Amino acid sequence: MPTIYVRNVPTEVYEALRRRAERNGRSLNAEVLATLARDVARDPGRASIADQIAAFAARINLPPDAPKPEDLIRELRDSD
Repeated sequence: MPTIYVRNVPTEVYEALRRRAERNGRSLNAEVLATLARDVARDPGRASIADQIAAFAARINLPPDAPKPEDLIRELRDSD
């Protein structure tokens, strides 16, 4: 069976998983496996967020000279 090592887990994530494992009467390893399995099973055919954004952009038919979202965000951020 394959093994996955996860480094640099934020303390708050680790503690939340540890508390959930305790509530569910499982080891931390069993809780992480259950969490991963639940997330993977949730919607295996779902497109990535990047694919969803690209599909949405294609549907709204912006003109070629429309500003890029990242430029608008940068402009708003720099205006503060």
